[in-house]
Amino acid sequence: MKKIAILILLFSFYSGISQTLSEKEIAKLNSLEIKTEKLNLENTTIQKDLNEILKLERKRKKNKTIGIVMTTISVSGMILGGALLSKDNGLTDVFGGMMVAGGAVYGGISIPFWVSSKKRKKERDELIKMFNK
Repeated sequence: MKKIAILILLFSFYSGISQTLSEKEIAKLNSLEIKTEKLNLENTTIQKDLNEILKLERKRKKNKTIGIVMTTISVSGMILGGALLSKDNGLTDVFGGMMVAGGAVYGGISIPFWVSSKKRKKERDELIKMFNK
């Protein structure tokens, strides 16, 4: 019984380990200007490289999105904090200072996401150059 359970478990993961590219992934590769029609998609090294390109593109987009959100929060916090600081009220000065400081912190946090996004783009572009020779 134990052997049957292990076999069923292994076969259930068989489709998840598959290296073939779906039509959606091929369309994404075509949008990255990789001509997949001329490639031998049965070759495992080519599939591995194409999957790596797709993985780097997902990471790049995710990091860029997080960077945009953090930068937007930073800018809006600094602008609103500056507006609160311009008023002559003790309580608004405290909140304004907190917002400016929070905006600066968010701005500092967003920098590594921007840098990582740029790094992933360079890595992706290097792999794309292999296919566009």
